[in-house]
Amino acid sequence: MRNLHFKLPVLLTSALIVLPSQAEKLPVDIGGHIRVNYGHLDWQDSQIRDGFEFESLRLNLSGESEQFSYKAEYRWYENTDFRTVRYADLTYNYSDDLSFTGGITKVPFGLLPFASNNFWFGVNYYIGLEDDYDAGFTTNYQTGNWDLHAGYFLNDEYNDAGEFGRYSFDLADDGEYRNQEDGQLNLRANYTGKWIQGTTTDIGASYQYGNILNLDTRDEGDMTAYAVHLRHIQGDFKVELQYTDFDYDLAAPEGQATDRVALSSFTFPFLMASEGKSYVTNLVYSVPYQFKSVSDVSCYSEYSRVVSDVEAGKDSSLWTNGCSFGWDKLFVYVDSIQGKNMWFAGGPGVALDQGGLQDTTHRLNISLGIYF
Repeated sequence: MRNLHFKLPVLLTSALIVLPSQAEKLPVDIGGHIRVNYGHLDWQDSQIRDGFEFESLRLNLSGESEQFSYKAEYRWYENTDFRTVRYADLTYNYSDDLSFTGGITKVPFGLLPFASNNFWFGVNYYIGLEDDYDAGFTTNYQTGNWDLHAGYFLNDEYNDAGEFGRYSFDLADDGEYRNQEDGQLNLRANYTGKWIQGTTTDIGASYQYGNILNLDTRDEGDMTAYAVHLRHIQGDFKVELQYTDFDYDLAAPEGQATDRVALSSFTFPFLMASEGKSYVTNLVYSVPYQFKSVSDVSCYSEYSRVVSDVEAGKDSSLWTNGCSFGWDKLFVYVDSIQGKNMWFAGGPGVALDQGGLQDTTHRLNISLGIYF
């Protein structure tokens, strides 16, 4: 199977090269990326602390026909050896203001499209509340300065809490803490104001409620989350702020701790506090200067934190400083990331006191990607 996974993107690419005359007849537009990555991880052993690696290959398909549009994205990750769908959905455009989308599609929650600007995102991504895709449908409505979303999601993208090889962070069955998403409602409202000349300010609020099925007791618990968010753009500067509150009320077996839940993505499960708050603060500067070969230069300082509300909790944080820019057909991210008690940054989980590596860690990351 591994050889097949490798050959599939090669065959797709070869077909496009061999049959360029047929490209205009295809019912979809084709895009994607090829990325390599350099990382220096100061918490790793010296033998594996530094290195370049082929990171991922991405295939995007999109198109439209009359009132319908459709898109899908599939990824192959070499560094963690798995493949996964990111999204695959169909949109019916009823009018210029109203549309309906169904499939594996983005959950409308918080700052959109992302609550971060760096390559590895912030803490909200790792707790499943940023760039999350589930199986369901959304209604999208724009009226005046308002942007409104309502969605219902039947389950995660695989409907399998034991599948750890996924892009989105979802509830997991790690063998001990066995919960699964089992129906979820999302509401989001955003207002765009231009109260000061030359500025744009987005102010919004999001709400999420979901049923949580315990795979041992077969009983339903639930989760709630809400967020308030702001994005202010003035000239070359952008400020993004978000406050999020989340709470899992679990139907766990008798005697099992309910102050933690298992999540998974990128082939690994980990534990997160079942109740807490997250804070996001981003400052982004888009460099206005024009260079001969370099374009879209922006630099950012982004801090995000998860504050635990459980007795066994311990806060987790990420602080990322970096820049991104285009260079001919290449797009580059250079990020310096400091993490503390954070799963992605060497920690054992998120917002829990589990021992292990809880000191501040540092990751230098350079991503080189060709996007097409």
